[in-house]
Amino acid sequence: MSVRVMHGAKAVGELLLLPLFLILVFGVCLPWLALQQLWGRRRTKPRIIWGPTPIINISTNAAADRLYGYQSDTLVYRPYFITADFTYNLERWWRYPPLALVIPWAVFLWAVLRYDIFHLYFDGGFLNRTLGKRLELPLLKLLGKKIIVSAYGGDVRVERITRTLGEYNCCMDCTQRLVACICDDDLARRNLAHVQRYADSTLSMGDMTEYTPGSRNDLFYWAIDLKKWPFVGVSLSSSPVKVLHAPNHPQFKGTRYLEACIKQLQDEGYPVQLVLVTGLGNEEAKEVYTQADIMADQFLIGWHGNFAVEAMALGKPVVAYIRKPEVYLPHGVECPIVNANPGTLRQALVTLIENPTLRYELGVKGRQYVEQVFSLERVGARMDRLYRQLEGDSAPVGGGVR
Repeated sequence: MSVRVMHGAKAVGELLLLPLFLILVFGVCLPWLALQQLWGRRRTKPRIIWGPTPIINISTNAAADRLYGYQSDTLVYRPYFITADFTYNLERWWRYPPLALVIPWAVFLWAVLRYDIFHLYFDGGFLNRTLGKRLELPLLKLLGKKIIVSAYGGDVRVERITRTLGEYNCCMDCTQRLVACICDDDLARRNLAHVQRYADSTLSMGDMTEYTPGSRNDLFYWAIDLKKWPFVGVSLSSSPVKVLHAPNHPQFKGTRYLEACIKQLQDEGYPVQLVLVTGLGNEEAKEVYTQADIMADQFLIGWHGNFAVEAMALGKPVVAYIRKPEVYLPHGVECPIVNANPGTLRQALVTLIENPTLRYELGVKGRQYVEQVFSLERVGARMDRLYRQLEGDSAPVGGGVR
């Protein structure tokens, strides 16, 4: 069966499902939820669902919620290979076309009867890639749900804005569209307007704030379980010095600049080795990370990734390009990331290669930074304040890294 025929069959099937879905929403879910309100049913804490975009952080964010007494679950349709640590993973059910057609609609109905706060990303919710995509947020609002929409990068970046950010940006070497950016400016504008119309709160970090005006940029919502990422530090006597880089998207991370820089330093006689980590699951990659002396994140995007958070948790010095440190980074706490773009990368690496004590000190500071900003306890506390505000609690939300 051709792709066109398959898509046509899917569209016909969804057209048949849509009326039944709406009948169940208005005939079952809405009356049932209204009766619960009438009966005065109130939980001590709202129940939270994260998904369906399979970002690794949603599992740790849910764990952070649970530290503060919430029932917080994750549901994904198809996880990335790096992790499968989710409450509900529906990947195996997509192998059966009839079930695959029904899954998104059934998941939405199940979720609205079970959860109170929906934590989604800008690229869509549980009805994404169905005919009901544009209906999801208004239906959630109609059913009395709270909606939080966060950015992870590729769901908000758009080419027009990206190219205005400066000499170094993630479009400058792009040969593969629709990976790091949405690319379609009109589509991005319509999506942002739709999300901001219905979401109770929108969250962004780093360069993602450039694409989501009005979003909060003070919650730093990439939680990490530090018990699973213990401090390792670095050796003071490594030779060669191992620079580790995880180029899952080389053209957007500036991998070629790092490779050229390391080659130049080797030709100049510096004892340095480049270690590239690709295609490994999270646990396997962690083992390799522990042997590194310097962690090289990215040099074009302008904001560090989750890789840098993991590296700092391990006590490794991190080199990355932070385009606007005074705007993007949290206030009131020192970030030890060595800020470098392709034009300044060589000097940054030379300084670290020649100073093992500095590498160790930056590693210690990195661990402290992650404890203050990205630990389950700190992220959980900030999200707890946000949830209480959304539920009508008069307690101040307070942002920052408290």
